[in-house]
Amino acid sequence: MGAATPEQFYDALASEYHLLFDDWWSAAQWHGRVIAGILAQQGLAGGRLLDCTCGIGTQALPLAALGYAVTATDVSEAAVERAGAEAAARGIDVECGVGDVREVRDHVHGLFDAVISCDNALPHLLTDGDLERALRSIRACLRPGGLLLATLRDYDALRLTRPEGVPISIHGDAGARHGSGQAWTWPEDGEYVDIELFTFAEDGPGSWRTHSLATRYRALQREKLGSLLTAARYTAVEWLMPGESGYYQPMVLARAGQPQSP
Repeated sequence: MGAATPEQFYDALASEYHLLFDDWWSAAQWHGRVIAGILAQQGLAGGRLLDCTCGIGTQALPLAALGYAVTATDVSEAAVERAGAEAAARGIDVECGVGDVREVRDHVHGLFDAVISCDNALPHLLTDGDLERALRSIRACLRPGGLLLATLRDYDALRLTRPEGVPISIHGDAGARHGSGQAWTWPEDGEYVDIELFTFAEDGPGSWRTHSLATRYRALQREKLGSLLTAARYTAVEWLMPGESGYYQPMVLARAGQPQSP
């Protein structure tokens, strides 16, 4: 199976995304509380927030419920549609729209106090050029001194151990179980990792439906992303590991510097 683009991958995953969790909304509320706590520590207990890789709303929806004025964008139309439906079902006000993170400035209005990109989204951008485009477009969405918060896998460690995947997890009671697993393939140089994601759900005793998707991530190291942030005119770049932040992935914080004079 060939690797899908991020748009293809998340279009196909949107209807199955909740299967990655025991209970997606409970997990999303936890994500929101942790991210909100970090934002508050940074002096952002409210205000305008852009989730520029929102998926089905795992961070955007709970942050809106906690009082942020949230705009949510993603390259996947199917994911954005589901985020809007999940928000409507819960009476949560979120402005949703389709937009590639590399061009996000063209898809939103006004400036934001914070922009977030969680759950290993930025490593879908496989080249320095694409990452630079995204980081500059995100910075253009931030007010001067506004905060970028992004999370990604700990590729510094993963490139050393090169695991073969993520073990299958199964949730729920017999007859209505669901779960997921991942198989990983590393090239010799360790610069990328090809991931095949499996999801499955039990529609009744002995009746299972399964789904398989493949995509590629850049095994993006912290030093490299930090240097790209600095080149894109961010300041105060700071990394928080899970033991410090309470989040499940390493987190980078950076402030939007002044735009370069023409």
